[in-house]
Amino acid sequence: MNVVEPIIQIQNINKYFGAFHALKNVSLDIAPGDKIVVLGPSGSGKSTLLRTINKLETIDSGTIIVDGHDLTDPEEDINAIRMELGMVFQSFNLFRHLSVLDNLTLAPVKLKKMEKSQANDIALRLLDKVGLRDRAGHYPIQLSGGQQQRVAIARALAMEPKIMLFDEPTSALDPEMIGEVLDVMVTLAKEGMTMVVVTHEMGFAREVADQVVFMDQGAIVEQASPDVFFDNPQHQRSKLFLQQIL
Repeated sequence: MNVVEPIIQIQNINKYFGAFHALKNVSLDIAPGDKIVVLGPSGSGKSTLLRTINKLETIDSGTIIVDGHDLTDPEEDINAIRMELGMVFQSFNLFRHLSVLDNLTLAPVKLKKMEKSQANDIALRLLDKVGLRDRAGHYPIQLSGGQQQRVAIARALAMEPKIMLFDEPTSALDPEMIGEVLDVMVTLAKEGMTMVVVTHEMGFAREVADQVVFMDQGAIVEQASPDVFFDNPQHQRSKLFLQQIL
């Protein structure tokens, strides 16, 4: 039997903001193709954990290895590692002065030195995937929030990453737009993309996650399959959280 090496290995990481202990001895292994959904109350360290995976936040101790690259090694080229990591934020972070198509092609052309024609082909295919090919010539201001977030997902995918990180991608959206973004993420999950998703969308977590990671006060309190976590949580803090939100 082949043992699959984790694509992300997080071992005993700690993170402080001043005196505040934001991450406490967090360890997590993520295999290629895994869908990990991180849940927890506000301030529990979910987004901080996600941001350490592409070194938007540095850690104070422990190790993070992404696809064989040790993020704590100063010799590693973090920009090369980040090319393998797509990230989608709460706010869409699109370049407002660029068209949708140019938002998607900018990084592949500049960073990967891709031919513009090839980048355009990939961008249009991805806009098809997120249902927005007809908006290729539009500017972000001409799009709804849900459409902008779908463009942001397509833009992250344009770099052909191995891993996608989502930091509460629907939290800034009106309720009627949440579904269109989650539909795109469900499709990605079914295609086998490795995904780490911080979200409050419990239906998505139940449908898509291989593992639910529940955090509180900077620590992983419980990690389980969605069936176990939602139907038979083991930890009192998990039970209380679910009672409050379900």
